[in-house]
Amino acid sequence: MTFEGLIENLGERLGIAFEDAGGAVAVEVDGETVVLQDAGELLLLRAEVGEIPADAKESILSSAMEANFLYQGTGGATLAVNPADGRLHIHKYNWMERLDVDSVLDAVNKLSAAAAAWRRILSDCRSGAPSDDGKTTAFGAEFISV
Repeated sequence: MTFEGLIENLGERLGIAFEDAGGAVAVEVDGETVVLQDAGELLLLRAEVGEIPADAKESILSSAMEANFLYQGTGGATLAVNPADGRLHIHKYNWMERLDVDSVLDAVNKLSAAAAAWRRILSDCRSGAPSDDGKTTAFGAEFISV
């Protein structure tokens, strides 16, 4: 499948007309914006998580690296810092040929949930709110200590 074909089929399924902004479209799920981007033979799904609190930067980055290990704290995606602005992002690639509308919708929902979980982590760090046991949970399991 091509990016154009995928976006057309996705739009038909959702009953909306996507405007291709130079090989990318945005989808909002429960307040989280996920960008679908054409990457040749791959589809890139990406979302901005947010600004890393300065006083928790070392802890957040360490936790993000641990979460990236075997993708156990990212729902199969990868966390990264945008070198242009220092903000935390999450992204995932998949081969276009492996995708159909159902698998893309599932991937968008999973990435949206992962972004929301990490956004809560950043928010908790900013507010200084401790969790009950010192760990944050997402994806149905404990995965990170901040």
